[in-house]
Amino acid sequence: MKSKGYSRADADESRVLDTRSGVPLYQQIFVILQNKIQSGELRKGDTVATEQEICTEFGVSRITARRALNELATRGLVKRQRGRGTRVAEGPAQPVDASIDGLLENVGHIGRTTTVEVLRNGEVPAGREAATALGLAPGDTVIRAVRVRHLEKAPMSYLVTWVPPDIGAQISGQDMSNTPLLLLLEEAGVPVATARQTITATLADAEVSGALNVPAGAPLIEVRRIVYDIQERAVEYIKILYRPELYRFEMTMHRISGANGRVWHAQDQGTLDAPDTVR
Repeated sequence: MKSKGYSRADADESRVLDTRSGVPLYQQIFVILQNKIQSGELRKGDTVATEQEICTEFGVSRITARRALNELATRGLVKRQRGRGTRVAEGPAQPVDASIDGLLENVGHIGRTTTVEVLRNGEVPAGREAATALGLAPGDTVIRAVRVRHLEKAPMSYLVTWVPPDIGAQISGQDMSNTPLLLLLEEAGVPVATARQTITATLADAEVSGALNVPAGAPLIEVRRIVYDIQERAVEYIKILYRPELYRFEMTMHRISGANGRVWHAQDQGTLDAPDTVR
């Protein structure tokens, strides 16, 4: 039986490999196949393209095709069996949806639907980035925690959190694998009031790629957030790296008249920067 996936008749630009990008060809093929599984185009039990079909479609060697399929198997996305081919092992995990205007509610929802592995937690000297965010001097002591959050057993995000030592002392001994740190702060009486958040894109380095089970250089969503109390003191700085296929942001926008004409305005956007030129 012909496997699902490739034919010259329905070839499109998404299947054209870039030989000048520096990204290995097997990795480009892996991403194409991974996207087909995560989008639901290939479902659990479906047969994936054979090594020969991949060779014919992309004009690559058998070794390259085999490496792409083996990478899928290593990630647990497919099962390879001699004589039966390569089949999709599991359906795609449903991504976590988060609205930008519901910070605390999102944290609670994510805490209930995911699990956390704490990699490191303890006192360290503050680097320039964390010191600036928390209003401290570089080298001042902070409590730093490194965690990986899992969604349906798949690593979803890599979190690094810094808090001032007196704030950290209020949650000392608490289990961060069961309750999000922000909720622990609130339960300890820290009066969380506002937050400033930036969202951008980045690439996985060697440590993060190993923790999230993605290739080094894989694209990630990067969220940086500074949380303030009612006295406008920074009580937490967190940097989160998300696998983009497992996490997405949503916002409600209204079309309004502004100084530069009609623009989109994010509902309850708070302190997020939203240039009027984005329409």
